[in-house]
Amino acid sequence: MNQSPPTRALRENPDLDQLKRQAKELLAGFTAGSPDAVREVNAHYHAADPARFALHDAQLVLARAYGFESWTKLKAYVDGVRVGRLCDAVELGDLAAVRGMLHLRPEIVNLERPRHGEQRAIHIATLRRDSAMVRLLMEHGADARVGMWPHRDATSALTFAMERGFDEIAAIIHEEERRRNALVPSATALPELEWCADEDRAIQLLDANPVLVHQCDADGWTMLHAAAGMLQPRVVEWLLAHGAHVHSLAEKQWTPLDFAASGRAWPRAANPAQFPPIATSLLRAGAKLSPIAAAALGDTAYIRHATDRTGLLSIAVLHRQTEMLALLLELGLDPDERTRVEDIEEVVYSWGEPLYRCAASNNLEMAEMLLARGADPNARIFASGTPVGRAFGVRHSEMVKLLERYGGVVYAANAGYYRDPALARRLLAAEDAGCLPKGAVNPGESLVDVLLATGATGGDPEIVRMALDRIDWPPDDPRWLGKLFDPLCFWNHLPRIPTADPSLDRATYLECFRLILERCDPNVFPKGSLATALHEVAAMYSHVKDHEVVAFATLLLDAGARMDVREPRLQSTPLGWACRWGRAGLVELLLSRGADPVEADAEPWARPLAWAEKMNHPAALAILRRRLATP
Repeated sequence: MNQSPPTRALRENPDLDQLKRQAKELLAGFTAGSPDAVREVNAHYHAADPARFALHDAQLVLARAYGFESWTKLKAYVDGVRVGRLCDAVELGDLAAVRGMLHLRPEIVNLERPRHGEQRAIHIATLRRDSAMVRLLMEHGADARVGMWPHRDATSALTFAMERGFDEIAAIIHEEERRRNALVPSATALPELEWCADEDRAIQLLDANPVLVHQCDADGWTMLHAAAGMLQPRVVEWLLAHGAHVHSLAEKQWTPLDFAASGRAWPRAANPAQFPPIATSLLRAGAKLSPIAAAALGDTAYIRHATDRTGLLSIAVLHRQTEMLALLLELGLDPDERTRVEDIEEVVYSWGEPLYRCAASNNLEMAEMLLARGADPNARIFASGTPVGRAFGVRHSEMVKLLERYGGVVYAANAGYYRDPALARRLLAAEDAGCLPKGAVNPGESLVDVLLATGATGGDPEIVRMALDRIDWPPDDPRWLGKLFDPLCFWNHLPRIPTADPSLDRATYLECFRLILERCDPNVFPKGSLATALHEVAAMYSHVKDHEVVAFATLLLDAGARMDVREPRLQSTPLGWACRWGRAGLVELLLSRGADPVEADAEPWARPLAWAEKMNHPAALAILRRRLATP
């Protein structure tokens, strides 16, 4: 059975003696039949017997209630075995300390360092060129291919090592990755899931490479997982006919059947009606029915006797199983499906996924069922917003009205993201009148800040002007740097944002940028910053066109942006970044404005020519070479 979601939250400075007292109190309550204690024990300990339930069992339940898989790991956390301390030890090169912490809590090796963006221990060790530490971290499961926001493609440990010429570090990483693959007899480098996007092409490739049928990657993903997950019945049938294993586990939890039911890899236009034929094929081939598959198929008889119902409300909504949703709510499941966010050590919760999915699909009936049972219309789905925000974003006005009837609040950010100046004006007027709806902005945020940030991100100059009229920051205020970054992503034109609107005018992002730039120093670069605005322009996403990049850079240069600033992460100037990301038009512009094409003071690997060569950008390389050849 999967571990149930956490039900308790640790205080900021937890005390072990207090936790021991809590365990004793839980034990006493459970053996005495206290309803609250019985409920908590049953949530985290299957088939607990009061006659045999002991203190160590109570400690296990308490640890799970706080989000830890064992009392030992909870104790280690309280004793200071945390990712921040791990990263400090890595910076000091303290192998013994790192080894000791990973022995107690191996899971922290890939957690993000608090208040350092998405930096992990393996990044620190690689940048220090600490071979022994890299080897130790890799042996304990470090992922050397995960990068840091906002340029994850350029900031993995492996990329750092290869681009800097740290050949010994790259060799250690590759050696450990080969060792991991060797532990899985059939492990191989399988294509990405998108490889199967075209069924005819997928079958052709499988016909030509039948050995792929029985192979998997180091995490256990197979071609059957890919085909089932993307709801491709003909590929599934082909794989089954050629002996694909229906019981293969990926990431120690996903069978092909469960992965298909989860919807994690469904194409954007997928219909839940495409799942039952996939399930039928897999079950006929011997796949075992599970709670997630049963919920997706509407098998209420199975679910009534299931012991693990984690996450099934969201599955019922995804598959439009109204009767199943009613049963799950009748059985007492949390309508918000509150869960602790993985991959970060801080205790952060996400909740509201079932209602969020209703809002996305405009399923009013299921939404009302959830709301009637207490679902939060203003729930915070980690990194995804609220149900109200999702309904607003996909323009489901009836859903917005339903959520508002149950206390839902239209978040101020929606005005900016979706270019709704009328909503922005109403919110500003409400704030002026002292009646801004509670929840319109997060605690600690200001309405003006939210409107400026999201108005620029969404590309609405009118909203940006409204916000700027209420801001009196000096030009060198460090807050301006983030505001300059906001228009650069072309948010409504990002390819994978389901609520974005690519039909909107693209030119408005530049206007938003110009309005902000008029108010600030183009060289604002507060301590701890990773890049200037000119650097970030060089690394704008690939969906931003080359002439658009040049237009943003021209505004900055005309305003006096410096071209000689070297940022700390890639140790490169804006010209270096332009060469790394292959922005030939920007390379030409920077050189025409006097940028140094040589940069003799830079690390050899961080010079413009080195970036253009190693990243194989011939157009940028040709421009550089012409400039270098000119007397």
